Amino acid sequence: MPESTFAYKARNLSGQLITGRVEAESSSDAISLLRDKNLFVVQLNPVRRYSFDVGKLLAGKIKTRDLAVFCRQFATMIGSGIPLLQCIRILIQQTENKRLRNILEEVGVAIEKGNGLSESFRGYSEQLPEIFINMLAAGEVSGTIDQTLERLAVHFEKDHQLREKIKSAMTYPAMIAGMALLSVLVLITLIVPIFADIFAQSGAVLPLPTRILMGISGALTGYWYLFLAGVAGLFVAARQGFASENGRKFIDRLLLQIPVVGPLATKTIVARFARTLATLLRSGVPLLRSLETVEKVVGNSIAAKEIAEAMRNIKEGERMAPVLIKSKIFPPMAVNMIGIGEESGALDSMLEKLAAFYEQEVEAMIARLSSIVEPVLIAVVGILVGFIAISIYLPLFGLSGAIQGGGMPGGMP
Repeated sequence: MPESTFAYKARNLSGQLITGRVEAESSSDAISLLRDKNLFVVQLNPVRRYSFDVGKLLAGKIKTRDLAVFCRQFATMIGSGIPLLQCIRILIQQTENKRLRNILEEVGVAIEKGNGLSESFRGYSEQLPEIFINMLAAGEVSGTIDQTLERLAVHFEKDHQLREKIKSAMTYPAMIAGMALLSVLVLITLIVPIFADIFAQSGAVLPLPTRILMGISGALTGYWYLFLAGVAGLFVAARQGFASENGRKFIDRLLLQIPVVGPLATKTIVARFARTLATLLRSGVPLLRSLETVEKVVGNSIAAKEIAEAMRNIKEGERMAPVLIKSKIFPPMAVNMIGIGEESGALDSMLEKLAAFYEQEVEAMIARLSSIVEPVLIAVVGILVGFIAISIYLPLFGLSGAIQGGGMPGGMP
């Protein structure tokens, strides 16, 4: 009989009211489990399974930083000889991430019932990465849970560092772009209308740049709600489109073709592929199963398709290097190193070297990209502000000339 989840209200030996959830085959079994914990049931209601699954789905993935800290602490305690269930209980108290803490509470209950560690975590694949669950399973089989957790900690730390370097490199340009956009909007919506009134009263014939600027200002100030609705509509449409399979393929293909950004995306994909596959192989996960995991976490649908083709080649008794040599993403150097690793039987070591090389390449490209983007943004801001200034000053020069000539344009004395 499949287990059900029951929400309960119970009192402990001190009379304190406690609420929570418990899994059991029936309500009587749930009451027995709670009594074994010295809890006396006040209220017990079944929880519909689908509501819990929806909650997990909406929760999203646990951040790599939290997983890195969790794996490091877990590995240290397991290596010190602390029993598994006690490790879980200690981690529940130490974990700051609320979602991860809730998962650990449920995992602790599952382990108490005799389930394995990876089996207990497998029910949370929507929130935990595939590499985590698969490596735990391999670690259980080989009896090297502590070493597996150490490798996972290193993997998540490297992945987090790479993501943070990319984010930090993009933060400053994004701030400049945001402040520039805000400044231009303030000028167009607050300052330009003042001059528009002056020019309208003067009756002067305005030059083309000024007429363009006045038209933009009038549209923004008069129909700002339509612009906001349009931006919101585009955001929602883009988000729904990118969430679809065709939308993801379009974005992934576009990113690879953009100058400067494309090479950076390519190197990031290769680094993640090599690091993840090396970590899995080091932990004893079979090559095909490792590639299945890498296909899901590589982060690019084009690369995932090429990895799937390599898997089909391996199933037919071939190697993956001959397939990747035709790749649009994996550079020849990376494919050659993979081929050497396959021939020598040291694929995991070769992949680790490949990951280290491309991670360094990504860092160098990020530094170069930051140095390029900053002056480009400053130049764009200068052009926008210069256009606004020229558009305003051109009619002013005409007005001052008319005043000095003895009258205002349009026949005004």
